[in-house]
Amino acid sequence: MSVGEGVWSADIEPGRTFFYKVPLTWGRQLYATAELGSSASGDGIAVGALDLSLYNPARGLVDDASTNYDGSQKVAEIDPLPPVAYENRYAVPDRLSGMRFAGSYYLVVHLAAEVAEKYGDGPLPLTLRVRVGGSAESGPGYAGESEPPGVFQAGGGDTGAAAESGGGSDAAMAVLAVSGIGAGTVVLVVLGVWMVVARRRVGAL
Repeated sequence: MSVGEGVWSADIEPGRTFFYKVPLTWGRQLYATAELGSSASGDGIAVGALDLSLYNPARGLVDDASTNYDGSQKVAEIDPLPPVAYENRYAVPDRLSGMRFAGSYYLVVHLAAEVAEKYGDGPLPLTLRVRVGGSAESGPGYAGESEPPGVFQAGGGDTGAAAESGGGSDAAMAVLAVSGIGAGTVVLVVLGVWMVVARRRVGAL
């Protein structure tokens, strides 16, 4: 399910990962922050506790940000990204060249399992803030169709639904979690594999 500009809330347990699908057309620009609420118990510092990553429609890692957790409210924020544009493919930094496709981008929020060692297994409040700037533009005309079809298209239905979204809660939030079932599980497993592979490649550089 797609999310658009707005504020999205959930409870997240250590070791859990949430996936948010954000449709972006040509010319649109994404801003995102993930905020982890304070804990009433526990102490110490969990290094790299909260991670926020962005993947493009080709499942390539665009950028990520992380923050330590000491029991107080913490925020992970992705630095400003360029608007989606075809010419971004010629940029050298991955975080710029990654914004070269129109289509569905994926925000991935992960809370490290190590947080449980200092603050317990109970859930912590998570708030995702999404802002979409820029103006929609016409994109290049591709010579053929992608496989599977529609990968590099935001889609009228998704774009409209996302634009009208204003916020959510546990009951109504538009979030894909790793506990999904059926076809949703397959999608999440594939996304998880892409995330792990991308991080291993970065670590090998």
